[in-house]
Amino acid sequence: MSNRYLPKLLCTASLLGICINGPLRAAEASKPDNSLRQAANTAFSAHTVKSLADAPTSDDTLVEVLAGAVPGWAFGSVTQVINDGRDAAPVSLLYLAQRTAGGWKLGLEGSDSFFSLLESVPDQVLSRAEKATFRSQRAALKQLAGVETGLGLPWPKGASWRLTGGPHGNSGSSRPYDSIDLAGGDGRVLAPRNGRIYKSCIRNGSALVTLVHDNGYSTRYYHMESLTNVADGTMLATGAYLGHIANGLPCGGSSSGAHVHYSLTRNGNAEPFNNKLVGGWQFFEGSSPYQGYALRRNVRVNVGGYLINDGPNPGPGPDPEPMVVIVRAPNGAKVNLYKSPQLSATVLGTAGHGESVKIVCHAYGDAVQGNWGSTKLWNRLTTNAWVSDGHVETGSNNPVVPACP
Repeated sequence: MSNRYLPKLLCTASLLGICINGPLRAAEASKPDNSLRQAANTAFSAHTVKSLADAPTSDDTLVEVLAGAVPGWAFGSVTQVINDGRDAAPVSLLYLAQRTAGGWKLGLEGSDSFFSLLESVPDQVLSRAEKATFRSQRAALKQLAGVETGLGLPWPKGASWRLTGGPHGNSGSSRPYDSIDLAGGDGRVLAPRNGRIYKSCIRNGSALVTLVHDNGYSTRYYHMESLTNVADGTMLATGAYLGHIANGLPCGGSSSGAHVHYSLTRNGNAEPFNNKLVGGWQFFEGSSPYQGYALRRNVRVNVGGYLINDGPNPGPGPDPEPMVVIVRAPNGAKVNLYKSPQLSATVLGTAGHGESVKIVCHAYGDAVQGNWGSTKLWNRLTTNAWVSDGHVETGSNNPVVPACP
């Protein structure tokens, strides 16, 4: 690991690539060792290979302990270190780890291992309030993400900033396109929803900042400087100050013009901006990274245009476009159309084999033995009736339309 990526005066055990960020939450911290770094890197590598296409590459990673006040426990982050000048922003994930007889048991945010460790981690490492925030994320994660995110844009409600870069990945063209670039106003970046703050890769007044929200999403911010000095784990209210737009590169990469790189994650995975409602705007990808546009009440804003922030609860967005699908009824008979996605719901009508119907959104309900096995996936029609996904031909066993509100 290159020492130029380590925050000065705030690091210990630098030969092991472990950094303690700021004051510990208790007088004594667990001793970080090389086996913890190896466990974090192994989990991180497996995650990025599985979840990101053409992920940005780096020479190293930075494993940090954000809280380790009880021997044998650590809560922290693992972050890519990107070569300077590369068109990329670092990928970073929180982790929770417990030392066992066989070595460190480690879980990355959103994973079953993380939530399993969460139930036994001491309060001195993660407070009860922090644990409650992560548990609420898990509850929200049981539902697939819909169009609405419940997030605002990271500046004052009612103010306008410029969309300097449309949906793109961490290395520009890497998938998914989970990020947008923004600049404007007085440059003060604000929390788009209540969330707990964690800072990784602190260097030269900059850092990669994460907000863990209570609705299953986390948001991340890169390039900021003049950061808030609140402690990791602090719950910030919507509109709380995070930092100022700049060209900070604490973990490498590149930046042209002061801005903030605003990213979405869900269940520890990068979440596409495409089709998402954020701050009252629905974002869409373009034919290439950094292109695309945002749509709000029939007003379209392309890259370079200005967006008014409606805040985290803008209300329902534009109706999704219906998708025409073909009914596949068992034995060529008819299928029932229900008032809700339950077999006990009122039957509103029927659809015959081979008939075309229009679906607009999906939800999960009662299990149905369909043409391709058992499924709990249902689709809502333009008539507001529901049909089991097992009785329509969509070309996939997964949702093909957005989640219903």
